[in-house]
Order: sequence, then C-alpha cells, then structure tokens
Amino acid sequence: MGLIVAWLSAGPPQQLSWFIAMVVVAGIAAVGRPQAIGAVQISVSGIVQIASIPLLGPFGAALVAGLPVLLDRNEPVKRWFNVSQRVCYVLAGAAGYWLVGGTTVTTAREGVQPVLLAVQITTASVSAGLVNAVLLAGVIQLSSAGSMRAIFTDVVRQISSPYASYALAAYLLVLLWAPAGLGWVSAVLFLPSILVIQWGLHTHSSEWAIRHEVLNPFVVALDLRQPGAAEEARLVGGAATAIATGVGLTPVAVDEVTTAARLRDVGNLALQGAPEAIVRRDHAAAAQRVLGSVEFLDGPMSLIAAHHERVDGQGRPQGLIGEDIPIGARVVAVADTWGDAVASGLPPDRAVRHCEALVGKSLDASCVAALRRALELDQLPRVTAR
Repeated sequence: MGLIVAWLSAGPPQQLSWFIAMVVVAGIAAVGRPQAIGAVQISVSGIVQIASIPLLGPFGAALVAGLPVLLDRNEPVKRWFNVSQRVCYVLAGAAGYWLVGGTTVTTAREGVQPVLLAVQITTASVSAGLVNAVLLAGVIQLSSAGSMRAIFTDVVRQISSPYASYALAAYLLVLLWAPAGLGWVSAVLFLPSILVIQWGLHTHSSEWAIRHEVLNPFVVALDLRQPGAAEEARLVGGAATAIATGVGLTPVAVDEVTTAARLRDVGNLALQGAPEAIVRRDHAAAAQRVLGSVEFLDGPMSLIAAHHERVDGQGRPQGLIGEDIPIGARVVAVADTWGDAVASGLPPDRAVRHCEALVGKSLDASCVAALRRALELDQLPRVTAR
C-alpha cells in the first residue's frame, strides 16, 4: 500500500541512471552484513537509503531499500519481513522530508540550498529512525514480553548515533551528486567511506561479542571445580534475562543482570578449600577478587555483591530492605533461587512455586511475578537431560 501511495504521489524515479547507480551502491553496502550490537542490528545501507529520498523520490528510495534484501539467503518469511521493514521506515523518512518542503532533485544543475537541504535530510533521517525504532522495539517486545516503552527508549539510544552519521553522510553524498554535478561518480567516491564505516561497526560489534565471550572461561573454571556449575549458570542467566525483561528493564540493564547472574558464583574460585559456611557467606564478595580487574563488569559486580540481600532485611552483606536493594540484584536473587531449585531436580513449575513461597521474605514480589509470566510464556531456559 505504501509503495502504491508513493507511486501515485511522486511517480517513478525521473533519472533511471541515478536509480541504477543507487541500487548498485546499495547492493555493495548490503554485502557487509548488519552488525549486531545487543539485540539491534546496524548497517551502513542506511546512508544510501536516506540519500535516495531526495535523489529518487519516495518510490525509488523504497526500491533501493528493499531490492538488495531480496538477494539475502535468509528464509523467505524473514527476507520479506526485512524488505517490508526497510520500505516502511524509508517511506516514513520520505514523508518527513516532504513535510519540511523537500523535493526530488531531478538534474545535476538544479539549484539546491545547502542549509535547507541539511534540515530536510536530517528530518528524513529522524523520521526513518523513529519508525525503525518502533518496528525493532515491537519485534523485541513480542519475543521477550518486556516493556515496550523501555525497549523503545533503549533502541532509540542505540540507533541515534548511527542515524546521525547516516544523515551527515547522505547529505554530503547528495551535495556531490546533484549541486556539484558529479552524479554517480560521487557514489564511487563514497564507497571507501562506506566500507570504513562498515568496518567501524564490525569492530564495535566484535568488541561487544568479545566482551561476553571473555567471561566464559570463568564459568568453565568454576564447572571444573564444581561439576554442574556451568549448567546452573545457563539456567540462572536465562531466567534472569526473562525476569529482567519482564519487569521492564532496558536491554542494556538486562545485559548487566544476565552477566551478573552467570557470574554470581565465580567468587567460589577464590575460596577453594574454605568451609562450606564460609563459601556461602563470602562468595559474593570474593567475586571482586576474581573479577575486580575487568573494567566493563563494574555494573554486574555491584549486582553480584547484593544478590544475597533479602527484601525482609535479613540478608547480607548490608541488610538492605525491599526497594533499597537494586532491582537488578533482586532479579538475580529470584533467578538464582529458581535455577538452584531446578538444578537440584525440581520441575520448572514447582521451582516457580518454591520462589512464590519466599515472596516478602527473601524474594521480591514483582520479580517473582515476572518469573511466573516467563514460565507461562515458555521463556525460561529448558532443562537439559540429566
């Protein structure tokens, strides 16, 4: 429907050679796979898509956005969803562009006011980014049952910087293409920049992945000392993800909670040979000795330190009460209790009932309610065969 409206309102691209050149550039940009940073994937194709709006009009820009995706090797349903998503946010960008007086550039000699064009392209980028954020947040919310508002806010935070870069790069590309009269040659000049940006995204994505992979040896080492610890870390980490999302934490906070849940017992490595009572009492604090030098773990470390606090104030190390306990630590406490019960042989549903019996004593009511919802929505990690 959107393509039909775009065709009727602006017609096909008036410069066929421009359209072909932009499709080729978009295809080259699409060769660099979108980079995953958390739950969000970012691609430099956005530069070409935003630039296509003033150069080709809404219909041509939508085709430039959608056609390269049809060549992906994804399953047909996923491929068509990705096409629809890109067409939707590019048409939204085109609508924003036209609302502030933007018009299609038809010849290389057409007069263009640079400042006005900058405002128009920025508006297009913001419009496209917001609609894309809504679509991404909707997909994440459907798969996690988390707070749409919290997820949307975090997605906007993650994509705002890339879309600002898209707007600047698209503006420069359009200026070279039309007012400067370089036409498709400007696309050739821009290819190195596109590749550099793609490399930068890949580096940032790799750093995010490496940051998580570097934690695995700690869990493996603990499993060697305490067989079954890795499986319990998987159960507790998965439950923590579901609970944290269910209580409305942002994806960044969910990531910190999940990390804390996986690493909550690594302090045992520093207490090898100590009496069991000492291990139970001191392992949360001992985690600082094992992981304290890992700078990006500051957030998770504070949650690990507090995950044995109790909402009734009878916990340790500080005896915090109720909401004085960080919400992330309350989530980890519930996930830890559930995971320990399941690892000990209780079925997942009975483990949830066990947690519900502890509400108001050691466990937080809202976090246990989120655990119950996660069970009903089949979002808790499955127990592997023992």
